[in-house]
Amino acid sequence: MDKKTWMAVIACWLLLCPAGASGQLWTDSQLAGQPGERQGGHLTAPDVTPPARTVPQHASPPLAQGLRGSIRRVDTAGEKLVALTFDLCELADKTAGYDYEIVDYLRQEKVAATFFAGGKWMRSHPERAMQLMSDPLFEVGSHAWTHGNFGVLSPDKMRDQVLWTQAQYELLRDQLAARAASTNMGQMMAKVPQAIAVFRFPYGRCRPEALDLLAGQGIAAIQWDVNTMDPWRGQSAQAIAKVVESQVRPGSMVIGHANGFGWHEAEALRLYIPVLKAKGYRFVTVSQLLASGKPVVAQECFDAKPGDTAVYDRQFGDGTVHPGNK
Repeated sequence: MDKKTWMAVIACWLLLCPAGASGQLWTDSQLAGQPGERQGGHLTAPDVTPPARTVPQHASPPLAQGLRGSIRRVDTAGEKLVALTFDLCELADKTAGYDYEIVDYLRQEKVAATFFAGGKWMRSHPERAMQLMSDPLFEVGSHAWTHGNFGVLSPDKMRDQVLWTQAQYELLRDQLAARAASTNMGQMMAKVPQAIAVFRFPYGRCRPEALDLLAGQGIAAIQWDVNTMDPWRGQSAQAIAKVVESQVRPGSMVIGHANGFGWHEAEALRLYIPVLKAKGYRFVTVSQLLASGKPVVAQECFDAKPGDTAVYDRQFGDGTVHPGNK
């Protein structure tokens, strides 16, 4: 075999058998975080453009009665399961980041998690979004198109925030499928959901019309029962870990952020994950948790007590742009 033929064989082998940590379409170095990737920025004007397709092609059946409402945790009958969740928010006037330290550590420790991604964030970070979608450890949920406040938005705007994000996910899934097929890895797509099945309300705000909208689209509304409060810069990694370790119980859902605004979250993971493992907890995605017991459902959305997120209506209005940029 001459040198030219040998090099062609090597190139083909590398293409068909990438050295990705999750055995998928990216090498280890491509999956790993890059300097500066955590940082976001401000746009000169809000980006209000829709995705290339605004109506999703995949329709899910309406939710069963037991999944309707705001799901705060799951009654697992004592089984020590916990769902770590991380929001990937991106407002219309911002570009958010990608906290690779969180994702890299979860992959390293083989810890499952759910990422609630904004539709605009997925469009801004297509490679990272597809990596999360294709990784069997992770689940991608929706965090609305531009982080709209469902306590304030009109019914039409609420619908856009939901459906545009569903459509953007489908567009990226199409790209992922084409890439997988081109490298003889099309079989991996069987494990990538056709549509997003779980949703997190921005600002933890909703109202009955919003809950009905999601239920009709077959999308479960996911709240939380443990809040790391990582957007607060004054919160230390040790304080976050203490909150998680003291408040997690079987069936808990923990909220954090992986868009560059989850201060000290990556450091905190290294503290509380080993502790929870030592206590016998197993980490699952939100959908896996929902399938493991009886969802604990409220008819309104809140953080610690009913009504406590209504304050964001005054602070953020419809929520799609930062108040300082209005």
